[in-house]
Amino acid sequence: MNTLFRLLFILCVLTLSACDKPNPEPEKIDPIYTDIQARLASVTSQIKSAEKDLEDKKKDVAAAVPQTGQIKFAQKRVHEAENALAKLNQLKEYWELRVESRKKWAREYYLKAYEKKEVWPDPQEIEEYQAQKKLEEAPSAWNAKQRVKDFAAPPAPPKPKSGH
Repeated sequence: MNTLFRLLFILCVLTLSACDKPNPEPEKIDPIYTDIQARLASVTSQIKSAEKDLEDKKKDVAAAVPQTGQIKFAQKRVHEAENALAKLNQLKEYWELRVESRKKWAREYYLKAYEKKEVWPDPQEIEEYQAQKKLEEAPSAWNAKQRVKDFAAPPAPPKPKSGH
């Protein structure tokens, strides 16, 4: 009786563990979601360094000698640092919204793909995202010297074929 009970228990455990269930957190396997999170982390670290820079520039204003013109330039640097910090805070808010949006999107489309038994995340979508990211990060200024260097680089020599 004891071995029969063990056998039934093992059979039930195997049956329950073999059930195919959808992933409750599909965004964790989404490379686009993880990339957006990495961008958010990068902006957050930039904000910390910008805050430190702003504090240093405010100290420079306090240490500036009156009636020498130093205060004017120090105040200008403070103003520029405040503007840069404000832009970074806006960018952080944007990436936070993108993370939440992508999370909701991933959960919705993962379930649709799961029900249809399709591959998720879609490799074509990831490829398009990476191409778009590469274009966004490309320098917007034309650099003729770099173009000449890229063009002048010799192509890899063809591999010789074996045999005659």
